[in-house]
Amino acid sequence: MTVAQLIEKLQEMPSEAVVLLEADGAFARIAGLNLEKSVTIGLPDEVVLFTDAEE
Repeated sequence: MTVAQLIEKLQEMPSEAVVLLEADGAFARIAGLNLEKSVTIGLPDEVVLFTDAEE
């Protein structure tokens, strides 16, 4: 999924909805994101979502 595809999907959701990440049968609230620039020519940059470590 690209950033543009993610934005398109999120725009369809209620603006007050909370974004969660599902992993290992549990859910965690997204706390932020980082842009990881690609150091390899031809590979795209990546956006990494991270959760609140306290959840």
